[in-house]
Amino acid sequence: MRDTHSSVIERKPAKKKFLSPDALWAFILLIPLLLGIALVYFSALFGFAMSFTSWDIVRKAEWVEMSNYRTMIGDELVWKAMRNTLFFLLITIPAKLVIGFFLAVLLNQKLRGIQLFRLTYFFPTACSVVAIALVWGYLYGANGFLNQILQSFGLSKVYWMDESHAMGSIAIMTLWSGMGYIALLFLAGLQNVPPDFYEASRVDGASKFQQMWKITIPLVTPTTFFILVTQIIAAFQMFGEVYLLKGPSNSTLTIVQYIFKEAFQGFRMGYASALSYILIIIILIITVIQLRIQKRWVHYDL
Repeated sequence: MRDTHSSVIERKPAKKKFLSPDALWAFILLIPLLLGIALVYFSALFGFAMSFTSWDIVRKAEWVEMSNYRTMIGDELVWKAMRNTLFFLLITIPAKLVIGFFLAVLLNQKLRGIQLFRLTYFFPTACSVVAIALVWGYLYGANGFLNQILQSFGLSKVYWMDESHAMGSIAIMTLWSGMGYIALLFLAGLQNVPPDFYEASRVDGASKFQQMWKITIPLVTPTTFFILVTQIIAAFQMFGEVYLLKGPSNSTLTIVQYIFKEAFQGFRMGYASALSYILIIIILIITVIQLRIQKRWVHYDL
């Protein structure tokens, strides 16, 4: 009798590949990004370790424990830099929010050539910080354009970049240069408000002011929250404006500029690293507080 089992051909299961060709290509394309992320984390950990040392790049780093952090408590320039940074934060951000919102309302009108106006207001944002500082440096000069206008009306010169006026002058420059970006974000938020809400409110007899207060402002709070978070971080990181257009006697010194001076002019890398981590902690605390309280005033629907 014929053995039926002998006619069955046994097939070994195919070995599964560890990565499919598509997954392999995806991993290869992600390698530059992964290397960049790894470099960022390595730099952060290296900087944290450096903050406990005294290192001038040339000589070997010396472990000083918490000495750098104790030194900054009594460093008057640290407190001056923080006061200047808070000045920019408290003055420019509310002004940007208010002016940017109402500018966006104007740019949201359906008028002929409104795209040209939107481009005009956004143009300063596309310019480099260097170009903006050079132009405003000319405007603020002792014989600059602004003083020429004042003198044409019989008024005396204003020394815009002296110790008492420099902070306000730079604040005006940053307000002008960043207004287009803020207005553009608010404009996007306004255009995302459903028109049905306005139609229903008109039927109920709501005025323009009531529509603004009850519909527009609440529904652009997500945009306001995003602008608030990003602009606070940007204010703490302000460097280019005060580096290029700085006042005398550290009158416009900011915390990031002080970190730069300590690291690359004084070559106190350990102390600069400690300042950097204090700045990171401050920004982190403010951001966490904003995320916690945003549920109370940010509305995604009416």
